[in-house]
Amino acid sequence: MTIVLVHGAWAGAWSWRDTARLLRKKGYDVYAQSMTGIAERSHVDPRTVNLSTHIADITGLLRYEELENVLIVGHSYGGMVITGAVDREPQRIAGMVYVDAFLPKIGQSLWDIAGEERVEMQKKAAMAHDGGHSVPRPNVPPMPPDLAAKWGPLFTAQPIGTMSEKWVSVRPEAQRTWPKRHYILCTAYKGSPFHAFADEVKGQPGWDYSEFDALHDVVRSHPQMTADRIEAIAKGWGITE
Repeated sequence: MTIVLVHGAWAGAWSWRDTARLLRKKGYDVYAQSMTGIAERSHVDPRTVNLSTHIADITGLLRYEELENVLIVGHSYGGMVITGAVDREPQRIAGMVYVDAFLPKIGQSLWDIAGEERVEMQKKAAMAHDGGHSVPRPNVPPMPPDLAAKWGPLFTAQPIGTMSEKWVSVRPEAQRTWPKRHYILCTAYKGSPFHAFADEVKGQPGWDYSEFDALHDVVRSHPQMTADRIEAIAKGWGITE
């Protein structure tokens, strides 16, 4: 089975490093790449990067690596990206997993669904950071001091266009026949926007649902638990080969 792991805002492929290593040890073919303008690709001018850029990053990975029967997993902002990528390449995807992730509808941007208070905070932070071109990572939700010391230096500012650009579907008619989908909510992250997405999909046709008793950084803080859950979902769907 092939697994594609898509990171969240301000992060990079590094945030999946331990989870990916565990899944590879189990024999799975795992891909994780940093998207344009972030992490080791943060040298790219943020004014040239938007949500479409990141969707193209992951779509390109699927196409040029000629990946098939893929379980694609998105964390946080990565939910925006996997939604757009699967919309473009649905025939390559066997299942989708949203880990405490945004779940856009056609025509929505991340800012349309993130909440007004969060949006205003990010706009102000972007203006102070570099004149409004990219958003530095806020300390919300806060991390324990030891993890903040470990990961803090690795986070980079997020190009603002990835948050403001609306997702445009290239095949809206295909929304009715999407692959299997599973939503995982991190219940310890109180007051997050992800609770609303979880409530939206629970019990809906085509959706499975589970929870982590963990904070939002679960893919970094609990790689074994994350890898085990991804494998369990794949086995439950019969797509481990």
